[in-house]
Amino acid sequence: MPQENESRGMIPARVMIAEAAIRVIAQQGFDVVSVRTVAQESGISPGTVQYHYKTRRDLLLAALERSVERQAQRVMAARGQNGYRASLARTLRELLPLEGVRREDAAVWVSFGAAASTRDWLASVYWQNLQIFHEGVLNVLRQAQEDGKLREGLTPDTAAPLVTALVNGLALDHLNAPESVREGTEQALDRGLSLILTD
Repeated sequence: MPQENESRGMIPARVMIAEAAIRVIAQQGFDVVSVRTVAQESGISPGTVQYHYKTRRDLLLAALERSVERQAQRVMAARGQNGYRASLARTLRELLPLEGVRREDAAVWVSFGAAASTRDWLASVYWQNLQIFHEGVLNVLRQAQEDGKLREGLTPDTAAPLVTALVNGLALDHLNAPESVREGTEQALDRGLSLILTD
């Protein structure tokens, strides 16, 4: 039986499997995820995949958890820009379908959002992750309001859903858009944030 810490190189098998599930979702769709498709994508035996994740649901939840973890790591690494709008734009761009893992994670988020609308077991997990994002945005907007950088007529509570809608809308609209449209994703994010923040 495979050991829990089995890995190739320094990446644990559980992480390799979750990332393979992310790639399957991003390339083929949510409903294609299975022990077989993830084993094929990861290069890990089906028995090892099933040892780590007993059910298809376990595989899907591992993919969502890993995708959110990757996004959080990128957002934390992108922090530090001066000015609320520039800082928020720099961190939020990590959630947009720009290229590579960003595109994968955006595809996973869109796929899980759609799937959560018809699967109760997934809806609460998706909502919890959305609330973590929402709380982070609220914290930035509260500080921006204290510093007089939130547009007149907005409060953090009314502005945060606008930021969420902006990011989700851009992810959905630009995920499979032609390259010429995707090139404008970051500019669209900045324009949207300029309607919320004054700096």
